[in-house]
Amino acid sequence: MRGKAFLFASLALSLAVPSRGFAQGKIRVAIWEFENHAGAQYWYSNQLGPAARNQIDNEFSENKLLSAKFSVVERDKLNLVLKEQGLATTGAVDPATAAKVGKILGVKYVVMGGIDKFNVDVTKAAVGPFNVGGHMVQSFATISLRFVDTTTAERVLSVAADGDVKSGGGFLKGASMSRDTEWGIASETIQKASRAVVEKLAGGDYLERVLAAAAPAGGVEGKIIKVEGTRAWINLGSLAGIKVGDKFNVFNVGDALIDPDTGAKLGADEKQTGNGAVVDVQGKFAVINFTGAAKAKDTIRKQ
Repeated sequence: MRGKAFLFASLALSLAVPSRGFAQGKIRVAIWEFENHAGAQYWYSNQLGPAARNQIDNEFSENKLLSAKFSVVERDKLNLVLKEQGLATTGAVDPATAAKVGKILGVKYVVMGGIDKFNVDVTKAAVGPFNVGGHMVQSFATISLRFVDTTTAERVLSVAADGDVKSGGGFLKGASMSRDTEWGIASETIQKASRAVVEKLAGGDYLERVLAAAAPAGGVEGKIIKVEGTRAWINLGSLAGIKVGDKFNVFNVGDALIDPDTGAKLGADEKQTGNGAVVDVQGKFAVINFTGAAKAKDTIRKQ
């Protein structure tokens, strides 16, 4: 039992420390299992939530804008923490519980969501003398996403979008669609709705609102790679939106303070030691001239 507790504590510590990817502007998120809130029941209803969650996960990786801004925690790590906390991997969960799990994972947001609407209508035409007719299948789904801040357990953003599929074909009298055909139409509908909600998130001001809420008080945050005299190389570059003239403060940040009961990251002692401005920018790094004190691995925050 003691060995198991030590293993979990080690995992929590390793997950709670932000990765270098975050320092380059990526925000760590965990995608929760999706719930099916649609009233209509089908034989595959319990498969719709997992299908939506899988598709959203894929979209976060395949959408170039989102993959540049977010780093998604692997599902097995999420499931391990859920197991250790005595929580089911599926089913309803309140934002406070999701935020607690998110803190242990070291993520800024827990992405929750669900299928708000799902319906399939099948219209069959009259059967002729040869017992052959035609049918039209129309399916519709609405999927919503909610970003829950793990620091406050508050919902930062909610966005929803629709997807639909229309399919037609022939049939014999007394025959019905195969299960493979039914699931194929249902999964395609979920795929379209998932893609639509991700595209909606990436467009307009939705993404900007999420990024703004996640930004540290001083703006973009990164690390110093090395120091030579009064010049410091930082791990933020033009790909993170940095440009010549941008101003940064330099901080010496102590070790992360971890809650001994929950494993949640509570913060760290820090002290401002200097400041500077960007004089050269490359794709993945930049150079600042600074005053005061700075050393490798110090934290820098954009003013």
